[in-house]
Amino acid sequence: MSSPPFSEAIAANRKAWDASAPLHRADPTWDRLTRHFASNPNFSWFDPPMQAALQAIGLADKTVAHLCCNNGRETVSLLNLGARAAVGFDQSEAFLDQARELARIAGRACQFVAGDVHAIDPYYDASFDLVVITIGVFGWMPDLARFMAVPARLLRPGGQILIHEEHPIANVFEPKQEPALLVRHSYFRDAPFVGETAIVYGDGPAPEVGPHYWYVHPMSRVIESLIGAGLAIERFQEFPDNISTTADEPLSAGRLLPLSYLLQARKGPEHRAL
Repeated sequence: MSSPPFSEAIAANRKAWDASAPLHRADPTWDRLTRHFASNPNFSWFDPPMQAALQAIGLADKTVAHLCCNNGRETVSLLNLGARAAVGFDQSEAFLDQARELARIAGRACQFVAGDVHAIDPYYDASFDLVVITIGVFGWMPDLARFMAVPARLLRPGGQILIHEEHPIANVFEPKQEPALLVRHSYFRDAPFVGETAIVYGDGPAPEVGPHYWYVHPMSRVIESLIGAGLAIERFQEFPDNISTTADEPLSAGRLLPLSYLLQARKGPEHRAL
């Protein structure tokens, strides 16, 4: 199937995420989150590589934007780790309701802004020292270069972007089918994968929620999009750890593949996005 028009894909994905939100709220993970945030003012949901990178950058006195923040568990974690302020942006109002609840439970004054991430109000331009992108964002973006222009304009000159993402190599497999490591799709696939069921991370129920679109972006496109947005790459690391859904767990056997990566870049003092 060819990709639908940009606005249609964005709207369909937003609808699917809104419909999936109650399933996430009912998952046992939500209860664990609320207990942790209620009892520990230093609790962080970040995976170890991302947390170490944040600590190396240093969050004290930094204002941070978290793009596609979902239920805000990592946005709140930014404040627990010492950020001066954190703003979470996401298209799903249903998930942002959960984010605001988590922030109240944690006693943290996060701000959450709903809407298409490509259309963030210019009020926020050049307002942030750091932009954070975590786990499973790029696949929902029909045009990665268009998306990467957003963090570039949100950052102050000299500001940084830190990305902890799923590795696109996972898209070539169907890990629920045997053998799990058989290549079944092109790494350079143009057409999006089309789903119909709810977007869940575990093995719980996934009723139909309507079509949604997952796009394949090879690492070269990720890197070129950062460069095109005027962001100079400072760090790139790959890891064999699965940070995606439980469906990808078979790919981590033997730790043979890069299943996640960390990418850090900086906005120059004068470079404008192309």
